[in-house]
Amino acid sequence: IIVDTGSNQVVVFERPRGKWIVNRTMTCTSGAWNTPTVKGQFVVGSRGKSFGHGYTCWYWTQFYGNYLFHSVLYNPGSMTSVQDGRLGINASHGCVRLALDNAKWIYDTIPSGTRVVVW
Repeated sequence: IIVDTGSNQVVVFERPRGKWIVNRTMTCTSGAWNTPTVKGQFVVGSRGKSFGHGYTCWYWTQFYGNYLFHSVLYNPGSMTSVQDGRLGINASHGCVRLALDNAKWIYDTIPSGTRVVVW
C-alpha cells in the first residue's frame, strides 16, 4: 500500500503471477500541516470496527502506533450521518481517512503484515 500525503491518494498493489499491478486507488485525507501523517515504511497491524467520542470512525486498520486507516468522521454511532466527510485534503490528526466503503475494504481485505509506504 502506498499513501501519497501530497496528492492524498492511497494505492493498493497486488502481485499475481509475479508482476505488480494496481488493485485499487482511493482518495484520502491525510494529516494536517500541524498534525502530519507519519512518513516511512510500516506494516499493517491490528484492526477494529469503530472508535471515537463525539464522533465515530469505522473500520480502522493500524499501520503504525496510533496511525490508522479509517473512515471519515460520522456522528456518534451512525454509518449514514457524516460529521466530516472531506477527502482529498490534509486535515486529519495524522490518520488516513477514507470513504466508508474503502475503509471497510482495507479492514476486510488487507492482511496483517502488509507493507505500507507513506510519503
